[in-house]
Amino acid sequence: MNMWGFTPDYFELSEKGFIEFLNKNQSAPKSEFLIPTEVNSLVKKGKIKVKLVNTPSIWFGVTYAKDRPEVVRKIEELVEQGIYPAKLF
Repeated sequence: MNMWGFTPDYFELSEKGFIEFLNKNQSAPKSEFLIPTEVNSLVKKGKIKVKLVNTPSIWFGVTYAKDRPEVVRKIEELVEQGIYPAKLF
């Protein structure tokens, strides 16, 4: 899994690519504007640099409904271990 952190200028730079994507995909409502693809394009053009930051943490997420029970279990374990607070929000 990856997590992106952007400075405000990224959004200004990617706006052109997003508008092009919207114009190109008007008849394809399930199309996706892929952030890694846009970032790669901007890197190749020399407009941005990307810094990779590793973490020893294990990441997990919910992509499909069937993922939810396992994620809930993992969060409960992290709460029990004191890594996450019992009330996150």
